[in-house]
Amino acid sequence: MPGKRSPRGPGPIVALGLVLCLAPAAFGAMRTIPRGRAQGSEAVRRAVAAPTPEGRVEALIRVLTGDDLPAALEAMEVLAQMGPRVVPRLVSEMRRTRNNWLIGGTLVRMGPEAVGPLVELLEEADEPTTVDCLYLLGEIQDRRAVPTLIRYLEDPRDQVRLYAVTSLLQIGGPRAVEAVLGRLVREGKGLSGLIVEALLRYAQSDVEPVIQALTSPNPRIRQEAAYLLGGLGDLRAVEPLVAALEDPEPRVRENAAFSLGKLADRIEDAAWVVDALANRLADPDEVVAEVARAAVARFGRAAVDRLVDVCRTAPPEVKVRALNALRHIGDPGAEGVMIDLLDHPVRAVRVAAVAGLIEVGTGRAVEPLLNALRDEDLRWFAGLALERVGAENPDLFFASSPGDPTMSLRFQILERLGTAVVPFLAEKLRDENPGRRAAACWILGEIGDPAAVPDLAAALDDPQAGWLAARALARLGEPGCDALLRVLEGSRNDRAALQAVEGLALCDTPEAWDAVEGAVAAALPREARVRAAV
Repeated sequence: MPGKRSPRGPGPIVALGLVLCLAPAAFGAMRTIPRGRAQGSEAVRRAVAAPTPEGRVEALIRVLTGDDLPAALEAMEVLAQMGPRVVPRLVSEMRRTRNNWLIGGTLVRMGPEAVGPLVELLEEADEPTTVDCLYLLGEIQDRRAVPTLIRYLEDPRDQVRLYAVTSLLQIGGPRAVEAVLGRLVREGKGLSGLIVEALLRYAQSDVEPVIQALTSPNPRIRQEAAYLLGGLGDLRAVEPLVAALEDPEPRVRENAAFSLGKLADRIEDAAWVVDALANRLADPDEVVAEVARAAVARFGRAAVDRLVDVCRTAPPEVKVRALNALRHIGDPGAEGVMIDLLDHPVRAVRVAAVAGLIEVGTGRAVEPLLNALRDEDLRWFAGLALERVGAENPDLFFASSPGDPTMSLRFQILERLGTAVVPFLAEKLRDENPGRRAAACWILGEIGDPAAVPDLAAALDDPQAGWLAARALARLGEPGCDALLRVLEGSRNDRAALQAVEGLALCDTPEAWDAVEGAVAAALPREARVRAAV
């Protein structure tokens, strides 16, 4: 299931490293089945010359488990030619000798002839011997061993079940894969991750049995097969997975949608897959619908047109999922339908639309977003969207009627737009509307960009907004206070000087206070002296 497991990278057919983590210690050396051949060993010739068959077998086993590797390889060949009658003896020897990998190699070289004796030996074997026999059956890769291995999938011992799984996958085929999937759906947390790992490694070389498992009568097997196919990256799975989106079992549909999302970046002709996933946005199972939403979003631009169509025609709850998918994609092609849905009667649709504009909105969306500030349900999202796109059309922030309840919100958003709107606000200082000039002074002071100092200094003689310009300059710190000192020293006119004194009083620096004291003693208008003294 999505989120249930995190498959690692694929590899060849089940690695021995996977199974050896639970293997008995004596089995650890059987990592490579030798295929070489030695010639002319004196030890082997003496062993073959033993007077009885039993003596020959024992002598060859002594050579096989000895320290002379070339002689052991030759003994392996001779024992392999002796056939099934030596299998029980070889298996029993494998448990007690350090060279068990050579004994295992001998059994594997016997091929199908060793299958029957190994199966018989399983009936009365202890756990270590059972594990070794199961492993060897997988190495021999004879399909006659499949029924026996399937039976051992139900063994109560973890090691035994794990070796049965890996050997079945080494043999391969639809029957083996379906049996392993059946074991997976019943397995606890202890081995389920290892079984998934083994299935993923196997399916890298043979995906067809996993695809066939999508038609199993067991819905749990179909569910696991649909999940596994997403981790393989094999495009042969796309069409079966699309078909599985119509499965009567919700969890199968869920995993099919999840896997198609994982394959999204590899599918070139994506329109029909996108269409199938978009249809699942209306799935009666909410989890399936949400997984389909996440999956279709992974198709990116290829899914935009289909999702826009869903937004225009589907029921409200499906519109919301389509809008969320478009928000995740972040393509400007969705801006139009999001703007249109800002006035939808259903709150959830309006919220999804305005949240989408945070990601895809442009200057075209500024006016609709400003109108959305009047909707308490949308106000917060609209503000975030305007912080991203408002600088593209800032003049609209001032296009409101007197008494508009959103005016303060508009100005707060302009403040958060920061330096991007400073040139625009500097121009507004010369607007014919005194309210806009005053608002521009206030906002520039809140933004605190020194680039606004010359324009604010020029606005000190504004009869309606001059005091706000002085306040803004004081809030700009040293650059603003220096400008106020220059204005005071220049004494362009009484109004500018008066505003400069008030601004310097807010600067709260020694230089500013010296200038204020000088203004009190200077021949300034009486009003300026009184204000400076206060």
